[in-house]
Amino acid sequence: MDIIFYNGRVNTLDGAGTVYSAVGASNGIVTTLGTDDQLRRLMGPKTEAVDLKGATMFPGFMEAHNHLTIFGYLLDGIDLSASNAKKMDDILAWVKARTETLPAGSWIKGSRYAEYFLAENRHPTRFDLDQVSPQHPVIIYHTSFHACVLNSMAIKMLGLSRETACPQGGIIEKDPDTGDPTGVLHDQAMMDVFNNLFFEDLAAMTQQERIELCAGATQSYAKLGFVFAADALVVPQTLDMYQETLAAGKLKIRIYTMNHDDMAEPLIGSRIRTGFGSDRLRIGPIKIFADGGMSNRTAAVSKPYLCPPNDKGLKIQSREELIEKVKGYNTLGYQIAIHAQGDEGISDTLDAFEAVLGRKSGNPLRHRIEHAGCLYPNLLKRAVDMNIAASVQPVFFSELGDGFLEAFGPDLAHQLYPFKSMLKAGMKIGGSSDCPVSNLDPRVGIRDAVLRLSPSGQILGPQETLTTEEAIRLYTKGSAYLSFDENRNGSIEEGKRADFTVMAADPRQVSPEKIPQIPISMTVVGGEIVHSE
Repeated sequence: MDIIFYNGRVNTLDGAGTVYSAVGASNGIVTTLGTDDQLRRLMGPKTEAVDLKGATMFPGFMEAHNHLTIFGYLLDGIDLSASNAKKMDDILAWVKARTETLPAGSWIKGSRYAEYFLAENRHPTRFDLDQVSPQHPVIIYHTSFHACVLNSMAIKMLGLSRETACPQGGIIEKDPDTGDPTGVLHDQAMMDVFNNLFFEDLAAMTQQERIELCAGATQSYAKLGFVFAADALVVPQTLDMYQETLAAGKLKIRIYTMNHDDMAEPLIGSRIRTGFGSDRLRIGPIKIFADGGMSNRTAAVSKPYLCPPNDKGLKIQSREELIEKVKGYNTLGYQIAIHAQGDEGISDTLDAFEAVLGRKSGNPLRHRIEHAGCLYPNLLKRAVDMNIAASVQPVFFSELGDGFLEAFGPDLAHQLYPFKSMLKAGMKIGGSSDCPVSNLDPRVGIRDAVLRLSPSGQILGPQETLTTEEAIRLYTKGSAYLSFDENRNGSIEEGKRADFTVMAADPRQVSPEKIPQIPISMTVVGGEIVHSE
Protein backbone atom coordinates (compact mmCIF):
# COMPACT_ATOMS: atom_id res chain seq x y z
CA MET A 1 0.00 0.00 0.00
CA ASP A 2 1.05 3.58 -0.58
CA ILE A 3 -0.42 4.87 2.67
CA ILE A 4 -2.30 3.67 5.74
CA PHE A 5 -4.27 5.64 8.32
CA TYR A 6 -4.47 3.99 11.73
CA ASN A 7 -5.48 4.58 15.36
CA GLY A 8 -8.75 6.27 14.43
CA ARG A 9 -12.45 5.67 13.99
CA VAL A 10 -13.02 5.03 10.30
CA ASN A 11 -16.75 5.52 9.74
CA THR A 12 -17.41 3.86 6.42
CA LEU A 13 -21.06 4.99 6.11
CA ASP A 14 -21.63 1.74 4.23
CA GLY A 15 -24.99 0.01 4.41
CA ALA A 16 -24.19 -1.52 7.80
CA GLY A 17 -22.47 1.54 9.28
CA THR A 18 -19.26 -0.43 9.81
CA VAL A 19 -16.44 1.21 11.79
CA TYR A 20 -12.77 0.24 11.56
CA SER A 21 -9.65 1.62 13.18
CA ALA A 22 -7.50 1.67 10.05
CA VAL A 23 -7.68 2.03 6.27
CA GLY A 24 -5.10 1.59 3.54
CA ALA A 25 -4.87 2.85 -0.04
CA SER A 26 -2.87 2.28 -3.21
CA ASN A 27 -2.93 4.44 -6.33
CA GLY A 28 -5.57 6.63 -4.74
CA ILE A 29 -8.00 3.75 -4.12
CA VAL A 30 -9.05 2.11 -0.84
CA THR A 31 -7.57 -1.40 -0.77
CA THR A 32 -7.95 -2.56 2.83
CA LEU A 33 -10.01 -1.85 5.94
CA GLY A 34 -9.40 -3.44 9.32
CA THR A 35 -7.60 -3.19 12.64
CA ASP A 36 -4.31 -1.39 13.19
CA ASP A 37 -2.45 -4.72 13.41
CA GLN A 38 -4.03 -6.04 10.22
CA LEU A 39 -3.01 -2.95 8.27
CA ARG A 40 0.52 -2.85 9.71
CA ARG A 41 1.14 -6.42 8.58
CA LEU A 42 0.36 -5.35 4.99
CA MET A 43 2.77 -2.41 4.95
CA GLY A 44 5.68 -2.36 2.51
CA PRO A 45 9.02 -0.61 2.91
CA LYS A 46 7.70 2.56 1.24
CA THR A 47 4.24 2.66 2.84
CA GLU A 48 3.49 5.91 4.62
CA ALA A 49 1.80 5.40 8.01
CA VAL A 50 -0.39 8.23 9.36
CA ASP A 51 -1.47 8.19 13.01
CA LEU A 52 -5.02 9.57 13.30
CA LYS A 53 -4.55 9.92 17.06
CA GLY A 54 -8.08 8.81 17.81
CA ALA A 55 -9.74 11.20 15.35
CA THR A 56 -12.90 10.39 13.42
CA MET A 57 -12.71 9.72 9.68
CA PHE A 58 -15.64 10.03 7.27
CA PRO A 59 -15.93 9.68 3.51
CA GLY A 60 -14.71 12.94 2.03
CA PHE A 61 -17.23 15.78 2.21
CA MET A 62 -18.61 16.84 -1.17
CA GLU A 63 -19.95 20.32 -2.01
CA ALA A 64 -22.89 19.82 -4.38
CA HIS A 65 -23.47 23.47 -5.36
CA ASN A 66 -21.08 26.38 -4.95
CA HIS A 67 -19.18 29.05 -6.89
CA LEU A 68 -15.53 28.32 -6.21
CA THR A 69 -13.99 30.65 -8.78
CA ILE A 70 -16.26 33.53 -7.74
CA PHE A 71 -15.34 32.82 -4.10
CA GLY A 72 -11.67 33.11 -5.02
CA TYR A 73 -12.30 36.26 -7.05
CA LEU A 74 -14.08 37.99 -4.15
CA LEU A 75 -11.58 36.96 -1.47
CA ASP A 76 -9.81 40.33 -1.58
CA GLY A 77 -13.08 42.27 -1.50
CA ILE A 78 -14.91 43.71 1.52
CA ASP A 79 -16.85 41.21 3.63
CA LEU A 80 -20.22 42.87 4.34
CA SER A 81 -21.89 39.90 6.01
CA ALA A 82 -24.08 40.37 9.07
CA SER A 83 -21.16 40.15 11.50
CA ASN A 84 -19.43 43.11 9.82
CA ALA A 85 -22.33 45.28 8.64
CA LYS A 86 -25.27 45.79 10.96
CA LYS A 87 -26.29 49.24 9.70
CA MET A 88 -25.79 51.42 6.65
CA ASP A 89 -22.99 53.39 8.26
CA ASP A 90 -21.01 50.16 8.68
CA ILE A 91 -21.10 49.55 4.94
CA LEU A 92 -20.09 53.13 4.22
CA ALA A 93 -17.25 52.96 6.72
CA TRP A 94 -15.86 49.80 5.08
CA VAL A 95 -16.08 51.35 1.62
CA LYS A 96 -14.47 54.61 2.76
CA ALA A 97 -11.61 52.72 4.40
CA ARG A 98 -10.98 50.84 1.16
CA THR A 99 -10.90 54.10 -0.86
CA GLU A 100 -7.98 55.23 1.28
CA THR A 101 -5.89 52.21 0.21
CA LEU A 102 -6.49 52.32 -3.57
CA PRO A 103 -5.66 54.86 -6.28
CA ALA A 104 -8.56 56.95 -7.59
CA GLY A 105 -10.40 55.15 -10.37
CA SER A 106 -9.71 51.67 -8.97
CA TRP A 107 -12.72 49.39 -8.52
CA ILE A 108 -13.87 48.59 -4.99
CA LYS A 109 -15.71 45.29 -4.54
CA GLY A 110 -17.72 44.05 -1.57
CA SER A 111 -20.11 41.18 -1.03
CA ARG A 112 -22.56 39.42 1.29
CA TYR A 113 -24.64 42.40 2.43
CA ALA A 114 -28.42 41.94 2.76
CA GLU A 115 -30.95 44.66 3.40
CA TYR A 116 -32.55 42.64 6.21
CA PHE A 117 -29.17 42.37 7.94
CA LEU A 118 -29.19 46.17 8.26
CA ALA A 119 -30.99 48.22 10.89
CA GLU A 120 -32.49 50.36 8.12
CA ASN A 121 -33.88 47.23 6.38
CA ARG A 122 -33.24 48.59 2.89
CA HIS A 123 -30.68 48.27 0.11
CA PRO A 124 -27.90 50.85 -0.08
CA THR A 125 -28.16 53.03 -3.18
CA ARG A 126 -25.74 55.04 -5.28
CA PHE A 127 -26.64 58.08 -3.17
CA ASP A 128 -25.37 56.32 -0.04
CA LEU A 129 -22.18 55.05 -1.67
CA ASP A 130 -21.43 58.39 -3.37
CA GLN A 131 -20.97 60.02 0.05
CA VAL A 132 -17.78 58.04 0.67
CA SER A 133 -16.57 57.08 -2.81
CA PRO A 134 -16.71 59.99 -5.27
CA GLN A 135 -13.47 58.97 -7.01
CA HIS A 136 -13.74 55.17 -7.05
CA PRO A 137 -16.25 52.95 -8.88
CA VAL A 138 -17.95 50.69 -6.32
CA ILE A 139 -19.93 47.48 -6.64
CA ILE A 140 -21.25 45.55 -3.65
CA TYR A 141 -22.98 42.20 -4.13
CA HIS A 142 -26.04 41.06 -2.20
CA THR A 143 -25.47 37.87 -0.21
CA SER A 144 -27.86 36.06 -2.58
CA PHE A 145 -25.59 36.94 -5.51
CA HIS A 146 -28.82 37.81 -7.27
CA ALA A 147 -28.47 41.57 -6.71
CA CYS A 148 -25.83 44.28 -6.44
CA VAL A 149 -25.47 48.02 -5.82
CA LEU A 150 -23.36 50.45 -7.86
CA ASN A 151 -22.26 53.98 -7.04
CA SER A 152 -22.61 56.82 -9.57
CA MET A 153 -19.11 56.43 -10.98
CA ALA A 154 -19.71 52.73 -11.61
CA ILE A 155 -23.10 53.43 -13.20
CA LYS A 156 -21.49 55.92 -15.58
CA MET A 157 -18.58 53.63 -16.46
CA LEU A 158 -20.98 50.78 -17.23
CA GLY A 159 -23.16 52.98 -19.42
CA LEU A 160 -26.38 52.65 -17.43
CA SER A 161 -28.94 55.46 -17.60
CA ARG A 162 -32.65 56.20 -17.37
CA GLU A 163 -32.95 54.95 -20.97
CA THR A 164 -31.42 51.55 -20.18
CA ALA A 165 -34.09 48.87 -20.52
CA CYS A 166 -34.33 46.01 -18.04
CA PRO A 167 -33.06 42.77 -19.55
CA GLN A 168 -35.32 39.73 -19.61
CA GLY A 169 -35.19 38.15 -16.16
CA GLY A 170 -33.66 41.25 -14.58
CA ILE A 171 -34.60 44.45 -12.72
CA ILE A 172 -32.86 47.84 -12.82
CA GLU A 173 -34.36 49.83 -9.96
CA LYS A 174 -35.00 53.46 -10.93
CA ASP A 175 -35.89 56.59 -9.00
CA PRO A 176 -39.66 57.13 -9.31
CA ASP A 177 -39.21 60.90 -9.68
CA THR A 178 -36.28 61.16 -12.10
CA GLY A 179 -36.20 57.74 -13.75
CA ASP A 180 -32.45 57.50 -13.09
CA PRO A 181 -30.97 54.19 -11.84
CA THR A 182 -30.72 53.99 -8.05
CA GLY A 183 -27.75 51.65 -8.42
CA VAL A 184 -29.66 48.54 -7.31
CA LEU A 185 -29.73 45.74 -9.90
CA HIS A 186 -31.36 42.31 -9.66
CA ASP A 187 -30.77 38.95 -11.33
CA GLN A 188 -29.95 39.16 -15.07
CA ALA A 189 -29.22 42.89 -14.81
CA MET A 190 -26.77 42.15 -12.02
CA MET A 191 -25.25 39.15 -13.86
CA ASP A 192 -24.64 41.23 -16.98
CA VAL A 193 -22.59 43.66 -14.89
CA PHE A 194 -20.77 40.94 -12.95
CA ASN A 195 -19.81 39.03 -16.10
CA ASN A 196 -18.47 42.21 -17.68
CA LEU A 197 -16.22 42.97 -14.70
CA PHE A 198 -15.25 39.38 -13.91
CA PHE A 199 -14.18 38.50 -17.45
CA GLU A 200 -12.26 41.76 -17.84
CA ASP A 201 -10.39 41.10 -14.60
CA LEU A 202 -9.57 37.50 -15.54
CA ALA A 203 -8.28 38.62 -18.94
CA ALA A 204 -6.07 41.23 -17.27
CA MET A 205 -4.44 38.62 -15.00
CA THR A 206 -1.38 36.63 -15.94
CA GLN A 207 -1.79 32.88 -16.21
CA GLN A 208 0.09 32.46 -12.94
CA GLU A 209 -2.24 34.90 -11.17
CA ARG A 210 -5.27 32.94 -12.37
CA ILE A 211 -3.71 29.70 -11.20
CA GLU A 212 -2.98 31.15 -7.78
CA LEU A 213 -6.55 32.49 -7.49
CA CYS A 214 -7.99 29.06 -8.27
CA ALA A 215 -5.45 27.10 -6.22
CA GLY A 216 -5.99 29.36 -3.21
CA ALA A 217 -9.73 28.82 -3.39
CA THR A 218 -9.41 25.04 -3.64
CA GLN A 219 -7.05 25.07 -0.66
CA SER A 220 -9.67 27.00 1.34
CA TYR A 221 -12.16 24.25 0.50
CA ALA A 222 -9.71 21.52 1.49
CA LYS A 223 -9.14 23.18 4.87
CA LEU A 224 -12.84 22.74 5.56
CA GLY A 225 -12.78 19.05 4.71
CA PHE A 226 -14.00 19.18 1.12
CA VAL A 227 -12.62 16.72 -1.39
CA PHE A 228 -15.00 17.75 -4.18
CA ALA A 229 -16.88 20.83 -5.37
CA ALA A 230 -19.52 21.23 -8.08
CA ASP A 231 -18.97 24.75 -9.42
CA ALA A 232 -22.44 25.96 -10.36
CA LEU A 233 -21.53 28.73 -12.82
CA VAL A 234 -18.74 27.60 -15.13
CA VAL A 235 -18.10 29.45 -18.40
CA PRO A 236 -15.26 29.07 -20.92
CA GLN A 237 -13.00 31.50 -19.03
CA THR A 238 -13.33 29.67 -15.71
CA LEU A 239 -13.01 26.26 -17.37
CA ASP A 240 -9.71 27.48 -18.81
CA MET A 241 -8.64 28.56 -15.32
CA TYR A 242 -9.43 25.12 -13.91
CA GLN A 243 -7.47 23.46 -16.70
CA GLU A 244 -4.50 25.76 -16.11
CA THR A 245 -4.55 24.97 -12.39
CA LEU A 246 -4.81 21.23 -13.05
CA ALA A 247 -1.89 21.33 -15.48
CA ALA A 248 0.17 23.16 -12.85
CA GLY A 249 -0.54 20.38 -10.31
CA LYS A 250 -2.37 22.78 -7.99
CA LEU A 251 -5.98 21.61 -8.28
CA LYS A 252 -6.11 19.96 -4.87
CA ILE A 253 -9.76 18.87 -4.85
CA ARG A 254 -12.06 17.32 -7.46
CA ILE A 255 -14.12 19.72 -9.59
CA TYR A 256 -17.41 18.99 -11.35
CA THR A 257 -18.33 21.79 -13.73
CA MET A 258 -21.91 23.07 -13.99
CA ASN A 259 -21.83 24.89 -17.30
CA HIS A 260 -23.91 28.08 -17.66
CA ASP A 261 -26.30 27.60 -20.57
CA ASP A 262 -25.96 31.22 -21.75
CA MET A 263 -22.31 30.50 -22.59
CA ALA A 264 -22.42 26.76 -23.28
CA GLU A 265 -22.26 26.95 -27.09
CA PRO A 266 -18.51 26.24 -27.31
CA LEU A 267 -18.97 23.17 -25.08
CA ILE A 268 -21.90 21.91 -27.13
CA GLY A 269 -20.07 22.57 -30.39
CA SER A 270 -17.11 20.53 -29.18
CA ARG A 271 -19.43 17.52 -28.65
CA ILE A 272 -18.05 17.15 -25.13
CA ARG A 273 -20.72 15.76 -22.81
CA THR A 274 -21.44 15.34 -19.11
CA GLY A 275 -18.84 12.99 -17.59
CA PHE A 276 -15.94 13.89 -19.89
CA GLY A 277 -12.65 14.66 -18.19
CA SER A 278 -10.38 13.23 -15.52
CA ASP A 279 -10.96 12.12 -11.95
CA ARG A 280 -9.84 15.62 -10.86
CA LEU A 281 -11.72 17.83 -13.39
CA ARG A 282 -14.92 16.62 -15.04
CA ILE A 283 -17.68 18.16 -17.15
CA GLY A 284 -21.02 18.13 -15.33
CA PRO A 285 -24.50 19.41 -16.21
CA ILE A 286 -25.75 22.36 -18.18
CA LYS A 287 -26.96 24.92 -15.62
CA ILE A 288 -30.14 26.90 -16.38
CA PHE A 289 -31.86 29.61 -14.33
CA ALA A 290 -35.64 29.35 -14.04
CA ASP A 291 -36.18 32.22 -11.57
CA GLY A 292 -34.51 34.64 -9.18
CA GLY A 293 -33.39 34.24 -5.57
CA MET A 294 -35.41 33.84 -2.39
CA SER A 295 -33.01 35.88 -0.31
CA ASN A 296 -33.51 38.97 -2.50
CA ARG A 297 -37.22 38.20 -3.03
CA THR A 298 -37.06 37.65 -6.81
CA ALA A 299 -37.75 33.89 -6.84
CA ALA A 300 -40.97 33.29 -8.82
CA VAL A 301 -43.75 32.58 -6.31
CA SER A 302 -47.53 32.13 -6.58
CA LYS A 303 -48.33 34.27 -3.53
CA PRO A 304 -46.87 37.79 -3.33
CA TYR A 305 -44.01 38.44 -0.95
CA LEU A 306 -45.04 40.18 2.25
CA CYS A 307 -42.38 42.86 1.75
CA PRO A 308 -41.78 45.09 -1.29
CA PRO A 309 -40.84 45.68 -4.00
CA ASN A 310 -40.89 42.58 -6.19
CA ASP A 311 -44.44 41.22 -5.71
CA LYS A 312 -44.24 37.64 -7.07
CA GLY A 313 -40.62 37.75 -8.15
CA LEU A 314 -39.51 37.10 -11.71
CA LYS A 315 -38.81 34.34 -14.17
CA ILE A 316 -35.46 34.44 -15.91
CA GLN A 317 -37.17 32.93 -18.94
CA SER A 318 -40.66 31.84 -19.83
CA ARG A 319 -41.99 28.36 -19.15
CA GLU A 320 -42.02 27.68 -22.90
CA GLU A 321 -38.41 28.79 -23.34
CA LEU A 322 -37.34 26.61 -20.42
CA ILE A 323 -39.09 23.57 -21.88
CA GLU A 324 -37.40 24.05 -25.25
CA LYS A 325 -33.96 24.37 -23.63
CA VAL A 326 -34.46 21.21 -21.59
CA LYS A 327 -35.60 19.30 -24.68
CA GLY A 328 -32.52 20.40 -26.57
CA TYR A 329 -29.95 19.61 -23.87
CA ASN A 330 -31.64 16.32 -22.99
CA THR A 331 -31.50 15.22 -26.64
CA LEU A 332 -27.77 16.00 -26.69
CA GLY A 333 -27.25 13.79 -23.63
CA TYR A 334 -26.42 16.39 -20.99
CA GLN A 335 -27.38 16.22 -17.35
CA ILE A 336 -29.43 19.37 -16.67
CA ALA A 337 -29.36 21.38 -13.43
CA ILE A 338 -32.00 24.09 -13.06
CA HIS A 339 -31.88 26.86 -10.48
CA ALA A 340 -35.45 26.99 -9.17
CA GLN A 341 -36.40 28.53 -5.83
CA GLY A 342 -40.00 29.79 -5.85
CA ASP A 343 -42.93 27.42 -6.29
CA GLU A 344 -43.71 28.95 -9.69
CA GLY A 345 -40.09 28.51 -10.77
CA ILE A 346 -40.09 24.91 -9.52
CA SER A 347 -43.42 24.22 -11.27
CA ASP A 348 -41.99 25.45 -14.60
CA THR A 349 -38.88 23.34 -13.99
CA LEU A 350 -40.91 20.20 -13.37
CA ASP A 351 -42.99 20.92 -16.47
CA ALA A 352 -39.77 21.10 -18.48
CA PHE A 353 -38.43 17.84 -17.02
CA GLU A 354 -41.79 16.16 -17.54
CA ALA A 355 -41.66 17.15 -21.21
CA VAL A 356 -38.64 14.87 -21.69
CA LEU A 357 -39.16 12.27 -18.95
CA GLY A 358 -42.91 11.84 -18.68
CA ARG A 359 -44.71 11.88 -15.33
CA LYS A 360 -42.81 8.85 -14.02
CA SER A 361 -39.21 8.15 -14.85
CA GLY A 362 -35.92 6.68 -13.72
CA ASN A 363 -34.29 9.94 -14.89
CA PRO A 364 -31.19 8.28 -16.40
CA LEU A 365 -29.35 11.58 -16.97
CA ARG A 366 -30.00 12.61 -13.34
CA HIS A 367 -31.54 15.98 -14.11
CA ARG A 368 -31.63 17.99 -10.90
CA ILE A 369 -33.03 21.07 -9.19
CA GLU A 370 -30.69 23.56 -7.57
CA HIS A 371 -32.00 24.83 -4.19
CA ALA A 372 -35.71 23.82 -4.42
CA GLY A 373 -36.64 26.25 -1.62
CA CYS A 374 -40.45 26.26 -2.08
CA LEU A 375 -40.78 22.54 -2.77
CA TYR A 376 -44.30 22.29 -1.40
CA PRO A 377 -45.93 18.82 -1.07
CA ASN A 378 -47.56 18.72 -4.51
CA LEU A 379 -44.29 19.72 -6.16
CA LEU A 380 -42.29 17.24 -4.09
CA LYS A 381 -44.53 14.39 -5.29
CA ARG A 382 -44.04 15.39 -8.91
CA ALA A 383 -40.27 15.54 -8.47
CA VAL A 384 -40.10 12.15 -6.75
CA ASP A 385 -42.25 10.52 -9.44
CA MET A 386 -39.63 11.59 -12.01
CA ASN A 387 -36.69 10.73 -9.69
CA ILE A 388 -35.45 14.33 -9.83
CA ALA A 389 -32.59 15.00 -7.40
CA ALA A 390 -31.78 18.31 -5.67
CA SER A 391 -28.86 20.19 -4.17
CA VAL A 392 -29.84 21.89 -0.90
CA GLN A 393 -28.25 24.50 1.37
CA PRO A 394 -28.95 23.99 5.10
CA VAL A 395 -26.75 26.96 6.03
CA PHE A 396 -29.41 29.30 4.62
CA PHE A 397 -31.38 28.89 7.85
CA SER A 398 -28.79 30.42 10.19
CA GLU A 399 -27.92 33.25 7.79
CA LEU A 400 -31.11 34.04 5.87
CA GLY A 401 -33.89 32.50 7.95
CA ASP A 402 -35.22 35.74 9.40
CA GLY A 403 -35.44 37.17 5.89
CA PHE A 404 -37.49 34.14 4.83
CA LEU A 405 -39.87 34.68 7.72
CA GLU A 406 -40.27 38.34 6.80
CA ALA A 407 -40.81 37.63 3.10
CA PHE A 408 -43.05 34.55 3.31
CA GLY A 409 -44.71 34.76 6.72
CA PRO A 410 -44.55 31.91 9.26
CA ASP A 411 -46.97 29.52 7.55
CA LEU A 412 -45.04 29.29 4.29
CA ALA A 413 -41.61 29.80 5.88
CA HIS A 414 -42.10 26.58 7.86
CA GLN A 415 -42.56 24.71 4.56
CA LEU A 416 -39.32 25.87 2.94
CA TYR A 417 -36.49 23.43 2.25
CA PRO A 418 -38.40 20.35 3.53
CA PHE A 419 -35.38 18.11 4.01
CA LYS A 420 -37.01 15.40 6.12
CA SER A 421 -40.00 15.18 3.77
CA MET A 422 -37.66 14.97 0.79
CA LEU A 423 -35.73 12.07 2.33
CA LYS A 424 -38.88 10.25 3.45
CA ALA A 425 -40.30 10.53 -0.07
CA GLY A 426 -37.13 8.95 -1.47
CA MET A 427 -35.66 12.06 -3.08
CA LYS A 428 -31.88 12.12 -3.49
CA ILE A 429 -30.49 15.36 -2.03
CA GLY A 430 -26.93 16.60 -1.72
CA GLY A 431 -25.58 19.12 0.79
CA SER A 432 -23.99 22.40 -0.22
CA SER A 433 -23.55 26.06 0.71
CA ASP A 434 -23.96 28.07 -2.51
CA CYS A 435 -20.70 29.77 -1.38
CA PRO A 436 -20.02 32.71 -1.52
CA VAL A 437 -23.76 33.26 -0.98
CA SER A 438 -23.44 31.61 2.43
CA ASN A 439 -20.83 30.16 4.76
CA LEU A 440 -18.88 27.38 3.03
CA ASP A 441 -18.21 25.41 6.23
CA PRO A 442 -19.91 21.96 6.09
CA ARG A 443 -19.93 21.79 9.88
CA VAL A 444 -22.26 24.80 9.92
CA GLY A 445 -24.39 23.15 7.24
CA ILE A 446 -24.63 19.92 9.26
CA ARG A 447 -25.62 21.87 12.37
CA ASP A 448 -28.24 23.85 10.47
CA ALA A 449 -29.79 20.76 8.89
CA VAL A 450 -30.32 19.48 12.43
CA LEU A 451 -31.40 22.70 14.18
CA ARG A 452 -32.93 24.84 11.35
CA LEU A 453 -32.49 27.94 13.55
CA SER A 454 -32.79 31.46 12.12
CA PRO A 455 -30.39 34.18 13.34
CA SER A 456 -33.02 35.27 15.90
CA GLY A 457 -33.38 31.69 17.17
CA GLN A 458 -36.65 30.69 15.50
CA ILE A 459 -36.96 27.12 14.21
CA LEU A 460 -38.10 27.02 10.58
CA GLY A 461 -40.07 23.84 9.99
CA PRO A 462 -39.41 21.84 13.17
CA GLN A 463 -40.96 18.81 11.46
CA GLU A 464 -38.17 18.92 8.83
CA THR A 465 -35.13 18.63 11.13
CA LEU A 466 -32.61 15.89 10.34
CA THR A 467 -30.51 13.72 12.62
CA THR A 468 -26.79 14.43 12.61
CA GLU A 469 -26.24 11.13 10.79
CA GLU A 470 -28.69 12.15 8.06
CA ALA A 471 -27.04 15.56 7.77
CA ILE A 472 -23.57 14.03 7.34
CA ARG A 473 -24.94 11.78 4.62
CA LEU A 474 -26.13 14.87 2.70
CA TYR A 475 -22.48 15.87 2.26
CA THR A 476 -21.27 12.35 1.42
CA LYS A 477 -23.65 9.83 -0.18
CA GLY A 478 -26.20 12.46 -1.17
CA SER A 479 -23.77 14.71 -3.03
CA ALA A 480 -22.01 11.71 -4.59
CA TYR A 481 -25.24 10.61 -6.27
CA LEU A 482 -25.84 14.02 -7.82
CA SER A 483 -22.56 13.80 -9.76
CA PHE A 484 -22.72 10.06 -10.67
CA ASP A 485 -20.05 9.35 -8.05
CA GLU A 486 -21.85 6.93 -5.72
CA ASN A 487 -19.64 4.02 -6.89
CA ARG A 488 -16.48 6.05 -6.27
CA ASN A 489 -17.30 8.32 -3.31
CA GLY A 490 -19.81 8.69 -0.50
CA SER A 491 -18.63 5.77 1.60
CA ILE A 492 -15.28 4.22 2.56
CA GLU A 493 -15.15 0.81 0.92
CA GLU A 494 -12.61 -1.25 -0.97
CA GLY A 495 -12.40 -0.12 -4.57
CA LYS A 496 -13.64 3.39 -3.89
CA ARG A 497 -11.54 6.54 -3.93
CA ALA A 498 -9.33 7.22 -0.93
CA ASP A 499 -11.09 10.55 -0.27
CA PHE A 500 -11.45 11.22 3.46
CA THR A 501 -12.45 13.97 5.86
CA VAL A 502 -11.00 13.64 9.36
CA MET A 503 -12.55 15.47 12.32
CA ALA A 504 -11.09 15.73 15.81
CA ALA A 505 -14.34 14.40 17.30
CA ASP A 506 -17.47 12.66 16.05
CA PRO A 507 -20.20 15.27 15.38
CA ARG A 508 -22.82 12.66 16.25
CA GLN A 509 -21.46 12.55 19.79
CA VAL A 510 -21.77 16.27 20.63
CA SER A 511 -24.72 18.64 20.87
CA PRO A 512 -25.53 20.04 17.40
CA GLU A 513 -24.67 23.64 18.28
CA LYS A 514 -21.08 22.53 19.02
CA ILE A 515 -20.47 20.81 15.69
CA PRO A 516 -18.88 23.89 14.02
CA GLN A 517 -16.23 23.97 16.77
CA ILE A 518 -14.91 20.49 15.96
CA PRO A 519 -11.55 20.93 14.18
CA ILE A 520 -11.09 19.51 10.69
CA SER A 521 -7.92 17.55 11.33
CA MET A 522 -7.14 16.32 7.83
CA THR A 523 -8.42 16.17 4.27
CA VAL A 524 -7.29 13.41 1.92
CA VAL A 525 -7.92 13.32 -1.84
CA GLY A 526 -6.91 10.18 -3.72
CA GLY A 527 -4.69 9.08 -0.85
CA GLU A 528 -2.86 12.43 -0.80
CA ILE A 529 -3.07 14.59 2.31
CA VAL A 530 -4.10 17.99 0.95
CA HIS A 531 -4.75 19.56 4.35
CA SER A 532 -3.55 18.67 7.83
CA GLU A 533 -3.62 20.38 11.18
